[in-house]
Amino acid sequence: MFSPEKDLSRKIVETLGKDGMSISSLDKELAKIGIKDHRLVLTGYLRAMTDLGYLRMRDVPPAKIYVPAKRLPDSIYESVSRRCRALSGVDTDEAILYVLHRLFRRPVFESELRSSGVMRPVGVRAEEEAVLEARKLLRKEGNIVPSENAYVPAREYRTEYEDILAEMALDCTEAKHLVATTKQTKLF
Repeated sequence: MFSPEKDLSRKIVETLGKDGMSISSLDKELAKIGIKDHRLVLTGYLRAMTDLGYLRMRDVPPAKIYVPAKRLPDSIYESVSRRCRALSGVDTDEAILYVLHRLFRRPVFESELRSSGVMRPVGVRAEEEAVLEARKLLRKEGNIVPSENAYVPAREYRTEYEDILAEMALDCTEAKHLVATTKQTKLF
């Protein structure tokens, strides 16, 4: 689960659009959707996103125009979903539940499954004690605590899990170019 504050970068990129905006224009647009912070905080956030390469700044005196430079990284839910949907011969929704359950080491809430593109019931309902423990953990970490049901997987996808984690690690570190794509067929 994520908190709206932790998703601010996505809201900023969506609001900027293709043409970009000045800090004052962006501040006004964000205020319309309920995100109100001091302009200095917003300026610092935009500067950090620029330093990370997600935004470009153009100096158009007297304003600075911020424009999206590259796509933000996928959320954990989008990343798991994309990789599970690329698998063949498995129930992708069940595989998504399995991977999220293994990653988080707790039951997975319905809203998390929806964020991953799972729109049907999968797995088995988690025991109430495990759900309460998961809610307590999310609350402690400052996340939005869901009130809906949580699920655990009914099947295991161990091999697929390992492959998915490997793909995610290679993507995050931009190291796919280091992976051998062919296999040696004979010994020397």
